[in-house]
Amino acid sequence: SLSAGTEFIKTSTRQTQGISEQVCKITKQDSPENDIKQIDGYLDDLVQVLKELDFDEDVHLFEQGIVNQEIQLICQNLLTSIASIHTKFEALKESWTDYLKIKIVDKSISDPINNALGECEQHLSSILGLLSSLLQKDEPEQPPHSRWIEKTTLANKKTNYIINSAQIDVSNNLNNLIWSKAAGAVLTSATLSSLGSFARLNQQLGLVKDKNQYLRLPSPFNLDGVDFIVAKFKSNPTQVYEHTQEVASQLLKRINTDESSLVLFASNKQMQLVADLVEKKLDCALFVQGEFSKKLILKKHQDLRKRNKGSVIFGLDSFAEGVDLKGDNLTHVVIVKLRFSVPNSPIEKTTQDYLQSQNRNPFMEISLPDASLRLIQACGRLIRTETDTGKITIFDNRLVSKFYGKQLLNALPGYNIVVES
Repeated sequence: SLSAGTEFIKTSTRQTQGISEQVCKITKQDSPENDIKQIDGYLDDLVQVLKELDFDEDVHLFEQGIVNQEIQLICQNLLTSIASIHTKFEALKESWTDYLKIKIVDKSISDPINNALGECEQHLSSILGLLSSLLQKDEPEQPPHSRWIEKTTLANKKTNYIINSAQIDVSNNLNNLIWSKAAGAVLTSATLSSLGSFARLNQQLGLVKDKNQYLRLPSPFNLDGVDFIVAKFKSNPTQVYEHTQEVASQLLKRINTDESSLVLFASNKQMQLVADLVEKKLDCALFVQGEFSKKLILKKHQDLRKRNKGSVIFGLDSFAEGVDLKGDNLTHVVIVKLRFSVPNSPIEKTTQDYLQSQNRNPFMEISLPDASLRLIQACGRLIRTETDTGKITIFDNRLVSKFYGKQLLNALPGYNIVVES
């Protein structure tokens, strides 16, 4: 992903000119002739065009990554001008290096100049990379780049436009950098497959099924002794108010306040609403993500369990992975709802649009496999050793009412599925 703001581009060219003049003064050579005013003019033209774009929450996404011609023309002019500055700057850097070999320059002078030269080189290279990516014509048979403009306000109240370009598919990069160069590679994880298949992994990493070997091993834990309970719910998660009220009432009925529970939410707003509804009615400690750090919440929870006190944690995604509560530190995991990814970011939106343009189904190819993976990860918080016990409850009746529910249940790792009726 590449990005640079219009103000950053303007500042970088000025910094380059400034340090170039400083080097030339010390080495007694003529400063390179850089037309900074011309670049300023191109940037002013660009800002005027960007002002006319339609922004949704301060973001303008170019459809299928295709940048309009007027912007392309200005960016091509910028690319040519900044590339010229970069070429002259590289020559100047080289002459400075040669100068330091034959002349003694105090480190208090040479070190700051070397740092500034390196920084300017980095900035110019990133700007050129961005402009090149913005102007690059995507291959018809390949996924496009995602290209977008973000509008921000600087501290001086000036509007800054950030230009962005990113690949939506990095599989070719991985092939060029890793797979084509490695004699062999072993990938291991508890959650490499999704919906009982490695298709999503292959898609993300650019692996070809016929050229690789895959192995799924059963869990060493006693998972068939764990009940995965699909709770009987009147409302589904799309009925936000009704579902929230029912989640609160069901938690009060189902949570054993003498034991330890982890309740996983997909929405911070819903988590806070449910916490407000149950906090005063729960006869045990309740820790809600955000009140303390994750580390402190887990410590307080474990301290209570050492004293055989009941404890409940309300958490979001970060508690659905990487949490290791063994034994009676966790005996009940409650999953409030399935978490389907919503294409919020420009990259995700471009990916969805691209798949739809290819008559492919983003829900079946991305959202459903990813939801399955997240569900399995969330369930994995419960059984951490061979002796752990407990149950999992989910408050999402779409597992029963929707066509994909059976697929998600079948992909679970050997739990005893209980569908309440």
